Parts: sequence; structure tokens; C-alpha cells
Amino acid sequence: MSLTATLPAAVERAAVATRHGWGVAAGPQSISSLAAVQAGLHAARLLTPYVTAHTRLPGFAAPQLRDSLAPTGALVKIRCMRRTLHLWPLDQAADAHAATLRLRLGATSATGRRHGLDDRDLERWADHAVTALKVGPLSYRDLQARLAKERHTASTEAVRLGIKWAWESGRIACLNLASSLHREQRHFAVIDHAHPSLCLDGRDPRAAAVALVRRYLRAYGPAAEGDLLWWSGLTRAEITPALVALRSEVAWVRVEGLPEDLLIHHEDLDQVRTAEPLPADHVKLLAFEDPTFKGYFTTRTRYHDPDHTTRAFNPIGEVRAAITVAGRITGTWEWDKRTRAVRFALFTRLPRGVMRLVRQQLDQAEAFLRTEPC
Repeated sequence: MSLTATLPAAVERAAVATRHGWGVAAGPQSISSLAAVQAGLHAARLLTPYVTAHTRLPGFAAPQLRDSLAPTGALVKIRCMRRTLHLWPLDQAADAHAATLRLRLGATSATGRRHGLDDRDLERWADHAVTALKVGPLSYRDLQARLAKERHTASTEAVRLGIKWAWESGRIACLNLASSLHREQRHFAVIDHAHPSLCLDGRDPRAAAVALVRRYLRAYGPAAEGDLLWWSGLTRAEITPALVALRSEVAWVRVEGLPEDLLIHHEDLDQVRTAEPLPADHVKLLAFEDPTFKGYFTTRTRYHDPDHTTRAFNPIGEVRAAITVAGRITGTWEWDKRTRAVRFALFTRLPRGVMRLVRQQLDQAEAFLRTEPC
């Protein structure tokens, strides 16, 4: 791989915004295509995927996301990168699952050992959980109670970790059966019932890691290796062979203002080079832990002034819900569940016309979040 270009920062930001569906040009037209172009939609917070879709898909309504996660839908919710929840298209989920499975099972196994349970114990309790769910979905509490009663055990941790092992290994699915974007009614179901066309088993972890890294680069390139490590949660020992396997597909570029060479998939280089910078009055509200910002760590300053890092990101590195102007974070916003209103804070004073657009976006976000009861 040789260095092929130096890109203006505004051009690079515009290209990624367009790719992710919040630029000027038309982007993905469905929730599944949006999840695909962003290498999964971050879903650790209830509101995040709803707001992500609202900011990118014209006419989006909350039931559309719930329908996409139903047995006949195109998405599945799994824990994968950094052991956090993401929504993936069914035909891509197996790679995200297999590439990160070691991390999730390893963490569960370590917890089990602290409670005197080895992997065989966890596997046995996972089998019990799957058997209990053959009759249909159960809430987490009901599933725990049924296992404890049927197996005559007082070990709450054995039951809990068995359920977790079954979920992490891809044998059961976690569903939210609530009818509001503001609520969660967590149920578990056998994976074959929850997503009949999905198979998470049998994918080679090394091949899955290559596929996952390729999808990351197609979604977030130009990006640093440190960004990829942060986003994926994989180790350098897992990332390096994947990058070697992709050597013929990847180029190095520089982005003005960023101190290191960055990786980009060669098929995306022309799209980035020819992008038009976002207009100075381009305003967009993005979700808490929005996928675009979640994709970077060592090069996050492409999106914000370092003087405002502690205002744009919380102490554990999560990006707050952002107000962007021309692709840069200029403030934050949040939904107040008690008052059912949006609050915001700006980092700097904005021109009157831009401020009017910000208020329009805030009003639209508030109206969307009021469509369903808290």
C-alpha cells in the first residue's frame, strides 16, 4: 500500500456524511441499507437507532424499526463490536457475530469462574435456556424463574450466566416487545423462531474478521488503525492479519489536520476525492452514540474542536447527541423524558440563519420523540 492522496478535511467529512445518509445528497433509502452502509447501527441506548434512522431516512416512523426486527424483518440485534448492541442486516450479521464471539464468551466465562462455574456448566445451562424457549418467547424474569423451578437450583448466577451464554453464542435472540421507542420489554426467543432465515453458526472467525474489517473500511474510511481497534474491540493480533489479507484492496491517504496516514478502501477513493464540502449552513442533529462518530477514536478531531472534547464526549468516550454544522459538532442536545422536550447547548454563537435551522431541527426531533408515549 502506498500513499495516494491528501484530502481536504471538509471534503472527507462531506463524503462520509453522504455515505452515511446525513449529507446533502440522497443516501440509503431503507433501514437495512442504512445499517449496511454504517457497518451496523449502534443500539446500546434505546433511542439511538430510532434517532439515527429519523435523521437519515425521510418519512421514517418508529414502527418501521420494530418491524425490521420482527421475524419477517431484515435486521437482527446482536452484541458484537466492543461487546455492545448493534443492528445488522441478516446477511451480514454472522461475520460481526463470529469475529467478536471470542471476546463475548471470554468475558462471560471469566464471570462464571468467579462464581465457581466452568464453561461446561455454562453450556449446560445454555442448553436448558434453549429448551425452555422452545415453547415461545419469555421475558428475562420469566425465563429465569422457569429455569430455577424446573432445574431445582438456588444458583441465580448459574441461571443468569447460562442465559447470557446462550445469547452470546447465537442460540437465542433478545427481543424488545415494547410498542414505544421509549420503553423496553426484553424477551428472549430461540434464534430460529426470532429470525428464521438467520444462521450465526459455522463462520470461521478469521474469515469473519476480514469481512468485518472490510465493512468497517467501506463504512468509515479514511480511518486510522487505532480507530478500527476502538470500533471493533478486536486486538491488534486479530486486526493485523485481516489488514494483510486486504492489502490489495486498501490505499493510504492523508487528511488535512490529522497527524497520521489513514486507510481507505480503493473503491471509495474517487467518491471521497470528488465530494463537495458541506454548505456552511448544513445543520444536522445526530443521536447519542451516533454510528458516524462511534466509528472513530484516534482521529475524532475531524469532527470537533479539541477544546470542546469534554462537552462533545462523556468521560467514558461516548459521543453525546450532537448538533452539527457543516459536519462539525457545534453543540449537544438531549431528550428530557420527564418534560417530553428537547434541551440543547451550543459551544459557540451561530449566525442567525444557521441558528434558525438548528431550532427547526430541534423542533423536528422533539416532534418525532413525542410520537410515542414515554
